[in-house]
Amino acid sequence: MTDKEIREMQRRIDEGIRQAQERLWERARFNRQSLVIVQDGEIREVMPECECNNIPSNTTSDPLRTNTRP
Repeated sequence: MTDKEIREMQRRIDEGIRQAQERLWERARFNRQSLVIVQDGEIREVMPECECNNIPSNTTSDPLRTNTRP
């Protein structure tokens, strides 16, 4: 594979992960459920109270970082 093909594949993988995060966040918000995540080595419960549109579109940022409680 060329570098260009590898970059394109990685971009598509990142986009798929971002979409999956958005869908999970939206489903939990709609059903008023919490999400349990590991963040900075600690288990946290997250309440997705914000709109899905507020989730950062950048794949390097974690949409689950907002609204966390220990």
